[in-house]
Amino acid sequence: MLEGLRKSGCKLTPQRRSIIEIITRDRSHPSALDIYQACREEHPNISLSTVYATLAVLKRLRLVKELEFEGVDNRYDRDTDDHLNLICTRCGKIEDFSDSSLVPPNVVEQHTGFKVHDIRFEYYGLCSNCSS
Repeated sequence: MLEGLRKSGCKLTPQRRSIIEIITRDRSHPSALDIYQACREEHPNISLSTVYATLAVLKRLRLVKELEFEGVDNRYDRDTDDHLNLICTRCGKIEDFSDSSLVPPNVVEQHTGFKVHDIRFEYYGLCSNCSS
């Protein structure tokens, strides 16, 4: 992510570095508020708008995926490769599951003429903690 920002010409402020570190370290697909709260430990004066602005830049550069949900905060996924998101309907945990059997976008386009610009796969159910 840092390299992607550098290549785009964006400034790498201490706040942006911290936001990127949190997203990279936190595999739980954090919300903007989660990132903000974690970032305030190192940068107590950071604003929530700075977090949102940085997330918007990372999203525009396709360095993160924004997962939008109805009724709950959007979450941010550092893994921009095609994969399944396993979403627990009890605790809200999101896990990544990679599987090479997903249909590649070029195959969809060849068969249907549909030009894919983004992919999102989700399974909803109970995580291992909630199901036991």
